[in-house]
Amino acid sequence: MHTSPDYYTLLGVPQDASPEAIKAAFKKLALKYHPDVYKGEDAHTRMRLLLEAYQTLNDPAMRKKYDEQRAQHTTGSFVPHTPYEQTQPPRQKTREVTPEARRDRQRYYDFPEFHVGQKGYIDLIECSYILTPAQTRMLVLDGLVRGTMPRTTDGRYYCHRCHHHWSTETPPLFCPQCHASDWQEYLLLRCVHCSAVFESEQLRNEIGSISYGKQKNTLCHPYELFPLCPYCGAARWCPSENRRVNALQRRATRFRFFWFSILLLALLISVLFVAGVVR
Repeated sequence: MHTSPDYYTLLGVPQDASPEAIKAAFKKLALKYHPDVYKGEDAHTRMRLLLEAYQTLNDPAMRKKYDEQRAQHTTGSFVPHTPYEQTQPPRQKTREVTPEARRDRQRYYDFPEFHVGQKGYIDLIECSYILTPAQTRMLVLDGLVRGTMPRTTDGRYYCHRCHHHWSTETPPLFCPQCHASDWQEYLLLRCVHCSAVFESEQLRNEIGSISYGKQKNTLCHPYELFPLCPYCGAARWCPSENRRVNALQRRATRFRFFWFSILLLALLISVLFVAGVVR
């Protein structure tokens, strides 16, 4: 018997819910039950099912196919699930992670709606961002946007490297906690697969004794820090990085073809030279 969960019940939305309502429901549940926040043993299973439900219902073709399959199992073969916000009382957000957890397990995510020509609003719990229409367009098309923002909405200074908050009359040159000089800079990234927006620390290619690349004093590329999207685990999630990597691959191909041509030409010259000596 087919025992797939009912995606509409899973997200707590009616069958005729609009794409906006589906995305809003997924965002609410994803923020509440992400493993960074929800510490139940079934955290990863919950997130997998929620993401599976959202990706299915968010795609018109997949949703139509799912509705047809769902209609064939209305006699009870689908197992109804209680919406996740009703299963357990809300939990307090926490920064606690196990010692074995990856560093990026501690970040927050948002799934904002973006509209052409309008500002974008992103809430990452510790800090909120208001992007200009140009920045919003860049984040959607390129998957990343950089900027500077020293203060949070409550007027306190905020270090985008170590997430430290503090209050002073004038902004200091260095973060009082991690001593980073680029504490005002932020880098927002967006996955094209799950639409998750998150902030990446401005890690340089060399910090102290740790080297992230050959060049010094330049920002690491997103794929160097996140080969896979830290939220959904998908590869090739950043359009800007895809273009960069493709350009590097084309350059490497041309380089190999150049040296192969040189080698082939040298071999041909050697053959002609030997043939001339023999005559």
